[in-house]
Amino acid sequence: MHQMYTKKHFAILSCYLWVMACSADPAPVQHGHNRLPNHAVQLVQALQKKSLNIVQLGDSHTAADYLTDAARIRLQQQLGNGGPGWAMPAQFPGMRLARFAYQNQGWQAVSSRTETSQNYALGGLIATPSVGAEMTIKTREPEAEQTVIVSIRQGKNDEDLTVTDSNGQQILLSAQPKDNKWHFSQFNARFPITIKAGMNFQTAIGGWWARNQNRQGVVLSALGINGFQLNQWNRWNTQAWQQELNVIAPDLIILAFGTNEAYNGVEIETVKQNLLETITQIRIASPNSAIMLLGAPESLKSTAGSCGERPEKLTELQTMQKEVAQSQHTFYWDWQAVMGGECSMKSWINQGLARSDGVHFTSSGYQRLGEALADSILALRKQH
Repeated sequence: MHQMYTKKHFAILSCYLWVMACSADPAPVQHGHNRLPNHAVQLVQALQKKSLNIVQLGDSHTAADYLTDAARIRLQQQLGNGGPGWAMPAQFPGMRLARFAYQNQGWQAVSSRTETSQNYALGGLIATPSVGAEMTIKTREPEAEQTVIVSIRQGKNDEDLTVTDSNGQQILLSAQPKDNKWHFSQFNARFPITIKAGMNFQTAIGGWWARNQNRQGVVLSALGINGFQLNQWNRWNTQAWQQELNVIAPDLIILAFGTNEAYNGVEIETVKQNLLETITQIRIASPNSAIMLLGAPESLKSTAGSCGERPEKLTELQTMQKEVAQSQHTFYWDWQAVMGGECSMKSWINQGLARSDGVHFTSSGYQRLGEALADSILALRKQH
């Protein structure tokens, strides 16, 4: 790769694309090869057809759904609203989804961050019901009738769940078969939906995927866990999450990890092997999905001095992420460069765009970042 980028030419896309993510009119230029890989071609075609399904997996930057919602809004303004996307199985403390709200009586929220021995599907979160549990999931804005895909597992003696939508339609929801393995059930419904359990001692829900029935417009799903690291993905049932990705078949899968790894001093070679393994597993599960790595943003252990003190392993981790993106032919979005490069976090804090902890951003900061990410993705429409 040639060292061609300036501060305005920074979001490297390692499928030999460059994106000017901060310029007023971000324009990618094909670089190095005359032909895009097949998965990149599918992404460009999805953009051009205005039927785009994006899934982002990550840590607290994703779990807050501020960055992803800003990107979602920008993309949907250009290409249409394809639906609200993934809903976590129930409400989890300290986590937020911009498009969904919950009322819950008797459903327990279980996270792979804290409960390591459970059987998790994609996203690493499950909800399990007590007898007679009831939960209502609402969309914060009115949505068209949705096609909903549910990841669900049940034991052989578990009763069916009853789903009632806003039109009064009743749907029986169950795993087929009830063999304590993850399965996927699909139905059409208009939100809000209410889910009632009976005797369901082995039932678990892994998530709700909602998309417009006509499959037009943009869906951007945010699957994040606070404090999460990529190696904790190993706590999920590999066969189950691969099967789920295969069913959902996103056009683009965004991996947004690295901040916690840098802070916790994980050996970068270990992080690299985890990342390579995850990319391989994703491609086995959903071979036509393009993959984008979000480089770890500038972050600070201390705000003392002119630039503050970065985590010791942050620079090494960012370099590794770029190298993996290049060697594996994934897209790469240079989050730190979007901020202005090294020594940018203090400026973002002073402008009210980042929080004083030197790690997280304010809603206005996430909005700026999300819009820049969306503009980088939209710029790919010009590829042939």
